Amino acid sequence: MRLLIPALLALTFVGCSCQRQAETDTPVVDAATAPVADDAAARARADAAKRADALSQQRLDAMNEAVNKLHLYLQQLSSGKREAADKHWAYQRMPRGNEEADLRSIKQFTSMRIENDTPKPLDQEAVPESLEIPVELRVDVADGESRRYTGWYRMRRSPVDRSWELTATSLSVKLQ
Repeated sequence: MRLLIPALLALTFVGCSCQRQAETDTPVVDAATAPVADDAAARARADAAKRADALSQQRLDAMNEAVNKLHLYLQQLSSGKREAADKHWAYQRMPRGNEEADLRSIKQFTSMRIENDTPKPLDQEAVPESLEIPVELRVDVADGESRRYTGWYRMRRSPVDRSWELTATSLSVKLQ
């Protein structure tokens, strides 16, 4: 035991082969630049989040604008303002009789209820240029008859004035 104590003391002075060597590929962090790098990364993340939020808001605004334009068209159609309603169609085309079922043949509406689902983008743009809007319409006509229509309207942005235009529709009478 007396020999063991001097041997242990000698090892403490000489060193042990199992000691860790300093790692050479560990970056040396300067205390003065570390907060600056963290602030820049945080600002970059905040800017990216703001851009994503702005793009999401633009997408939502575009879809709301298209839905509002469709509702305006249907309101004008049901209130007898056919010429104003026809101006919402692209290429100055009006739907054929079978596209809007018999909706255009109704002479006098007493009421129209418009319900739509979420518009579906028809393109891959971040802010859509072309949409399909699913709709369900409940129409009451002058003779007391009530009709339901289901289908969709397709819309696109005009390349000239960037407003939404109707391009196609498919409505059918829903049996009650």
